[in-house]
Amino acid sequence: MKKWMASLLALSVLAGLTMTGCGEKKEAGNESSSQQKHIESICYVTANLGDKSMSDIANEGLVKAGKEFGLTYKTIEYGTDKAKIEPSILDAAENYDLVFLSGSERLEYVQKHAAEFPDVKFVAFDVDPSKVPEHPNVYCITYAQNEGDFLAAALAQKMSKNGVIGWVGGREDTVINDFLVGYIEGSKHANPSGKVAISFVGDFSNAPKAKELALLQIEQNGANIIHQVAGGAGLGVFEALSTKEGTWGIGVDADQRNFFIESKPEIADLILVSMQKRNDVAIYDLTKMTMNGETEMYGTNETWGIARGAIGLSENDFYKQNTSKEVQDYIAQCKEGITSGSIKVKSAFGLEQDVINTMKNEVKA
Repeated sequence: MKKWMASLLALSVLAGLTMTGCGEKKEAGNESSSQQKHIESICYVTANLGDKSMSDIANEGLVKAGKEFGLTYKTIEYGTDKAKIEPSILDAAENYDLVFLSGSERLEYVQKHAAEFPDVKFVAFDVDPSKVPEHPNVYCITYAQNEGDFLAAALAQKMSKNGVIGWVGGREDTVINDFLVGYIEGSKHANPSGKVAISFVGDFSNAPKAKELALLQIEQNGANIIHQVAGGAGLGVFEALSTKEGTWGIGVDADQRNFFIESKPEIADLILVSMQKRNDVAIYDLTKMTMNGETEMYGTNETWGIARGAIGLSENDFYKQNTSKEVQDYIAQCKEGITSGSIKVKSAFGLEQDVINTMKNEVKA
């Protein structure tokens, strides 16, 4: 594919022609709109599909973009062996024109090899805002999940019977703590005297442990609505809620209720709402933008939040049926406040751990 394109470009130069059209992209580091490279293929690199969360929704966006734009597309899964991350990224770069991945850890490998693939564009999600791309063919997105979890906690407190809400995270790192900081902020905004039961699984795959932690929050802390931010492990939270009447769950990343409507309707009807990180929207939009030659964002790190439509609650019909208009209006006001800047939500990025620990202790259930 790449040899064919190189030949085509050479012929066009010899003929003195200028390549134009919506199916082109800029060469890395070249701002000239007359020198574009057509996007024929896209790829997403992840550990595993099947989490009914971040990876699955990203794959949905990849498939949608591939089909609608007539592109070759593939999701490469490297599994749980971290030694396979770098080879998987290299495989993607060798065979695809636009490569998507997530996390600062994977970004390090991209930074290491991006210069070797100047014709390939790389997009990394969930990156620390302090991480600036070292190459002009790399674009980083920092999701403002703190804004979304502010809304999730505000809703949870408005729906709570006793002012105690729960939160179960995966492995404690800056991104997951960013969810937590937003959740604490939202809880305090909606109910200054409210409490938050907080637990960490330690990974993103141990569903039985997540279930155990959720049960402890319900039975010992009195939490009756729990937000899971633990990837595949978080599915255990929903299993725990299914054993306790009068409880609600809040999903993460995708509209998780949709994943269970047919297979496990009893689980679906426990998921009041999900705090979405729209990887599907980002992948689709960025594919379209890159194909259209809109590549000025490459070489930068940008934050995508509520205002950009990348973060927010899944305010579907189920949510509307099970919340009052008063609650819905309150959440709308919070959303508007964040967008306008009248509500400032703290972020874990740049916060010292002792500050985060103090925030946790202030709302300890």
